[in-house]
Amino acid sequence: MKTEMSTFDVLAVVRDMRMLVGGYVDKIFQWNRKSILLRINVPGAGKKELIFQDLKWLYISGEKPEMPDTPTQFVVHLRKHLSNGRIVSIFQKDFDRIVVIEVQKEKTYQIVFEIFGEGNLIVVSEGKIVNCVVSRQWKYRDVRPGAEYSFPPSRFNPITANLDDFAQALRTSSSDSVRTLATSINLGGQYAEEICLRAEVDKTTKAKQLKDEEVEKLHKAMREIIDSVSDSPRPYIVARAGALEDVTPLPLIQYSDESLQTYATISEAFDDFLRSQKAEDDRKESEESRRLKRQLERQKETVDRLNEEIENSSRKAETIYTNYGAINDILSVMREKSESSTWDDTKEIGLGLAGVKEVDPATHRLIVEVNSELIRLDYSKGVEENADEIYKRTKELRSKLEGALQAAKETEKRIEKEGRAMATEPTGTKPRKTKEFWFESYKWFFTSGGKLVIAGRDARTNDKVVKKHMTQTDRFVHADVHGAPSVVMKDGSNATEQEIREACVFALSHSKAWNAGVAEGSAYWVLPDQVSKTPEPGEFVPRGAFIIRGKRNYEYHVPVELAVGEVQHQGERKIVCGPRSSIEPVSTKFVVLVPGRTDRNKMSALLSRAFNVPEEEISRILPPGDVEAKEFMGVRLEE
Repeated sequence: MKTEMSTFDVLAVVRDMRMLVGGYVDKIFQWNRKSILLRINVPGAGKKELIFQDLKWLYISGEKPEMPDTPTQFVVHLRKHLSNGRIVSIFQKDFDRIVVIEVQKEKTYQIVFEIFGEGNLIVVSEGKIVNCVVSRQWKYRDVRPGAEYSFPPSRFNPITANLDDFAQALRTSSSDSVRTLATSINLGGQYAEEICLRAEVDKTTKAKQLKDEEVEKLHKAMREIIDSVSDSPRPYIVARAGALEDVTPLPLIQYSDESLQTYATISEAFDDFLRSQKAEDDRKESEESRRLKRQLERQKETVDRLNEEIENSSRKAETIYTNYGAINDILSVMREKSESSTWDDTKEIGLGLAGVKEVDPATHRLIVEVNSELIRLDYSKGVEENADEIYKRTKELRSKLEGALQAAKETEKRIEKEGRAMATEPTGTKPRKTKEFWFESYKWFFTSGGKLVIAGRDARTNDKVVKKHMTQTDRFVHADVHGAPSVVMKDGSNATEQEIREACVFALSHSKAWNAGVAEGSAYWVLPDQVSKTPEPGEFVPRGAFIIRGKRNYEYHVPVELAVGEVQHQGERKIVCGPRSSIEPVSTKFVVLVPGRTDRNKMSALLSRAFNVPEEEISRILPPGDVEAKEFMGVRLEE
């Protein structure tokens, strides 16, 4: 069954969406955290419901889904910026699964729908991110409110590419035709197969071995599909053995023997397809089964990405040895000149060498293009050493791939096990205890970057968390109030500013500040060697307390607020209580808690039923004192 939109689906949906140009943003809604609806008031056509479901399905719906009564903070913020804004343009970014709606108000806004990976909706103004559903950080790209927005790196664009560009991409590939069309030409697996069928070209033929006439046939077939989807799509739903299988914007040869149901627009097709899919899922599966399947999809995406990176890395190493002489000459010249030249001169000399595209004298790095392959080299080292670095990286990737494959295999087993349990489980079964890990002896959570943070529950565990678990690469965190736990962030030396602040939120929220009912406070972090049990002469250090010497790195205006949600750890479902920014991106349902008047034990019982776990699992992770549920997402607290 179809699990995501293709670039061709996006191309067709954007064609549908152009009817919204000239309309005004009326209302914005959100449900299930990852599903957004924009109601657009189009003059002469009425109100249209644009849905971004699960951050991966974008289409115009015939009716509005059931919405929560209270808007989320995210929705309130978006309404403030976008309501009554006029839509001036809608376009697909290059040939990626990215759609941009430009909205004109007092300022110009861009609503960016990223329909790849786990998906995202990002609102941008004047180049900066106003808000986004999910905050993420990559090596070359940071997606979070306030950050500069940049699109993902551009890939091959088959819409603008001519025959020569198309042929060049095929000729430089080391893979077979169908894989090259899917990845290098950016068509995806399904349409790569379809183009090979239409052109009557053997998909297993090595791309570089294709004859000129075969390349022309493939290019022509590709152009025919693109033009058809762009100008006159004929969308339909494919049914196989009575079950809905796929949605495509035009008839495909590969489905010529299947049952087809045609639609006027691809949005109508997606609307029907997703409603039927949800009804079938609700009938057959538990929420846990659906969550595991989403997890498996992500794991398979990781496997595909690692396989591609391994192939690219191996190809670069082979290219180095194939062009040993030319690369050795470049490295020799750069090594010699760098010893007697300034950085500016070294850079100028390097860029004057054939094939050299970038030079960074500070790191002795350069990028050289060899056989259309961009290779990063260290000119302080020889050819063999550079190749060895790439081989080492390839080995690391293979190790990660083994882990990813094993994780996917374990998830498949759990899906199968869950299916058997659903078939035999009677209604009204009691909550199931989740697997217990060593860190649950303490208060704990994982930061948005995946680092474990642990805190003492009492004087004994305060001592233990520092003496037994804190190393030189960790960071010690403490609330700036008396009666706060000792908090240790594992691998804190590599933590981001956001992760440090999350640890400070955790430390303050588990201190006496919670019972005091304050809204915010301050906390600090220090290095491990600043933490001591050795008192000055005449001083006494009680059990569970420590002396801090040297500079304290403070965080101010730290909110006293925690969220309870579902996370995954080593393939196991866990309920965690931690800072909202660490829970929201990874949990499909959560509850935000603040100091309040609801009895802590009562809240434990409510959350136990909401998350289907024993009450003691909730009780041991909650903050110290009475609470109030400030916000809900995907959770209903019922007495």
